[in-house]
Amino acid sequence: MTHPIRSLDDLSAGMAWDLGTLTLSLEEVVAFASRYDPQYFHLDPEAAKESIFGELVVSGLHTLSAVFGRLMGSGLLSGISLGGNQIDTKWPAPLRPGEEIAIRTEVVEVRPSRSGRALGIAKLRHTARRTADNVIVLDAVGTHFLKR
Repeated sequence: MTHPIRSLDDLSAGMAWDLGTLTLSLEEVVAFASRYDPQYFHLDPEAAKESIFGELVVSGLHTLSAVFGRLMGSGLLSGISLGGNQIDTKWPAPLRPGEEIAIRTEVVEVRPSRSGRALGIAKLRHTARRTADNVIVLDAVGTHFLKR
């Protein structure tokens, strides 16, 4: 578990945390896609051979959800998170079932609320890299509302 941040004021641009690794199994990939992103290249290994990927790949939404789940499960923001309102997300390369990814969160920007309320905004970049070749498979910058 990562040491929890106690306040938005404890953050500054450039701070970063490595949140470990994870692997999404074929069973997890198909189950997620079946429910939330039922595209053939996430569901059927044979049909996926005809896709632009040439093989079955993990849904980008699944990758984003898994990375966000790791962040929230880490405890890093558990005491100060108030939600958010935007995530600018890129999937520069595909992720295949069974490939391990390393997860990192970095502070891009911190702004106290202009309203004088005891909260502020932190823009955090969440990345996932395949550990086998260090290629980024997720690059997402989220706007997080955090307590001060």
